[in-house]
Amino acid sequence: MLTEDYRSVVRLAVGTSAVFTIGLLLGWPMAFIGALFTTLFLQAPGPMPPKVSVKLFTFALLVMLFSWMVSSVLAPYPVVFLAAVCLAIMASFTWSLSGAGILPGVLALMAAMMVPNVVIQSQDLALVLVTWVPINLLIAGFVSALMFLLIPAEAQTVSQKATDAAKDFDPVRRLVRMTFVTVPFALVFFISGSSALLVLFFVALLSQQLAAMSGAGKTVGKAMLLSNSLGALVAIVCFEINVMVPNIVTPAILCLLLCFSLGALGKSKSKLAPAAGSAITTALVIYGGSIGVFADEADAKSVTRVLQIGSAVLFVVVAFIVVDEFLPERMKREAK
Repeated sequence: MLTEDYRSVVRLAVGTSAVFTIGLLLGWPMAFIGALFTTLFLQAPGPMPPKVSVKLFTFALLVMLFSWMVSSVLAPYPVVFLAAVCLAIMASFTWSLSGAGILPGVLALMAAMMVPNVVIQSQDLALVLVTWVPINLLIAGFVSALMFLLIPAEAQTVSQKATDAAKDFDPVRRLVRMTFVTVPFALVFFISGSSALLVLFFVALLSQQLAAMSGAGKTVGKAMLLSNSLGALVAIVCFEINVMVPNIVTPAILCLLLCFSLGALGKSKSKLAPAAGSAITTALVIYGGSIGVFADEADAKSVTRVLQIGSAVLFVVVAFIVVDEFLPERMKREAK
């Protein structure tokens, strides 16, 4: 393994497991989301400036607070409520594709999908979500910056050609594609009365990842299924070990090991390497959501999480493949 690759794996493992463990020790709500954001930040080639972390925190707080207020007003009117959720999802994709980036897009989708779902159950509980998701984001930003300070990264250059190619897509076509993928899922989820909050979070993350990809539906779909299957398998193993050894040290060690192993896999030449990054996020969502403060007794088993998230992933990926058949990706020059 190259020196920089080794450093990046150590940064990822130590930073993520630190947030994950401290969150469990202090019992702050949805600490696994803080660990997940830390993972995403530490997979970047360089540190996130503190000013950017503060801006993301502010954006997340404002957009979620706005969603909470609107959802609280519209909750008594189901049809209008669902219409507002659909429009909010479209607005989130529009915001992301306009150049805002994947992470702001994920935050906007969380506000569009998660907050309304919790408001229906309890406005007070929704306020906890509105408050603690931005706080976890801010914690993740500063911890990741600290890790880059303690373990500096080597200077890297970004290929301008690759950057230009990534931006050379038809945003309207991609918006329509992702709307057809995500909105039906949201409608089915809300109409069925489901309250599996982690599923909505995972779909928000997965949808933004799909929105950022320009590959063919089948190719992207297979990659998504592989990475999520790998992450789910790791999460189940971690959960079962946690059941056998119910000690605060257990999840700390398991998180460290899963980040080290999957991080090293991502830097290797294995065929599974491309799936490792997404597998870490899947494992953290399922495992962390199964043992965290927000995991109630009726819905805390890892197998239940896997089935819920697996069904959601399958729904979204299949929808993406179907939409790709009728509305294939196209470049800007082809749209003219």
